[in-house]
Amino acid sequence: MPGYAYIARDERGRKVRGELEAENERAVVLRLRPRRLTPISIKKKSALTGIGGKDISSISIFKPRVKTRDIVIAFRQFATLINAGLPMVQSLDILIEQTQNLTLRETCIKVREDVKAGVYLSDAFSRHPKRFSPLICNLVKAGETGGALDEILLRLANYLEDAENIKNRIKGAMRYPVFVLFMAGGLSVALLFFILPSMEELFREGFGVELPAFTKFVLDLSRFLREQFYILPLIIAAIYLGYLALKKTKKGAYWLDSLKLKIPVLGKLFHRISLSRFSRTLATLSNSGVPILEALSLTGKAAGNKIVERAAEESREAMREGETIAAPLKKYPIFPPLAVSMISVGEKTGNLDTMLNKIADLYDDEVKRMVDSLTSLIEPLLIAFLGGTVGIIVIAMYLPYFTMFQHIGG
Repeated sequence: MPGYAYIARDERGRKVRGELEAENERAVVLRLRPRRLTPISIKKKSALTGIGGKDISSISIFKPRVKTRDIVIAFRQFATLINAGLPMVQSLDILIEQTQNLTLRETCIKVREDVKAGVYLSDAFSRHPKRFSPLICNLVKAGETGGALDEILLRLANYLEDAENIKNRIKGAMRYPVFVLFMAGGLSVALLFFILPSMEELFREGFGVELPAFTKFVLDLSRFLREQFYILPLIIAAIYLGYLALKKTKKGAYWLDSLKLKIPVLGKLFHRISLSRFSRTLATLSNSGVPILEALSLTGKAAGNKIVERAAEESREAMREGETIAAPLKKYPIFPPLAVSMISVGEKTGNLDTMLNKIADLYDDEVKRMVDSLTSLIEPLLIAFLGGTVGIIVIAMYLPYFTMFQHIGG
């Protein structure tokens, strides 16, 4: 369906600009009339076309990616419209107009059509798993059932925003290390592939003495990498494919997540992130009216760690048999005694969601402190790594000169 950009005047004579998807200009006029808008100009939006006149923007690789921030803004706007007492379909109409991301707007249009056909909003969301996760769909379903959809949408927006803030903080901390590693790799490649070959010819022609063993080793390594350069990408690809294959199996994924928690410094960070995500997700689901058994299942999958997921499943089975959530968690070292005790107190006092939120706040603060300290710790280590990498090659290049001077002096 083509898009149209319009300029109209409202009842007070103010100009209003917007965009609509309609069959033709007349359809745009008819859709503006119920809003008491008088169109001044209506222009069809130009679309990028490919072979056969097909709209390139409809091809998935050309569609803009839907970011978490886009969904957060949409949920906040949607909650405001619902809270104002507007009908669901009308709220979706306004939301579609306000959504800037074309991919998300297209998804919202499909959701609106499903809602018009009598489908529940949560079921309409579930038809788009790439945009709306099972956690989102279940929370929306709980909001529909309890008649508090606007509150649930705001909680969802806050939850997604908190998770995104942690992710962005970690990404920001990793930018500098990645840049330094990239520079070290680039300098090493330049030295091994371009500078050392010319130095090797100079050593052969101008030296009458035997080269040092260390220089021979570096030259042999440079020669091997130049002649067998395709082996390194093949090794990297094989390791990556092996990692993906291992991650797809239950035992392999569990082993990888266990290994991730044992990495020096970073393992502790991954541990705190998993605990924070577990606590925040379970608190949000529990406080929103999602049945506890279903909440535990969703929480385990959303934690991002197979050990936490297995612990959540055991807690789920224990609750079916009449036990508490905290009891099975004690078996797993990933859950510290403090977290288990707070969950146990929350269950006994009937304030489980409050205690879970406190646990999440505690570990969120710890994650922030760890990311800040990690940045200051990694910086000198990376500088030392960069200097060491380049220094080793430079030393290998200059050792023959010292040997030659010793030979001349002798």
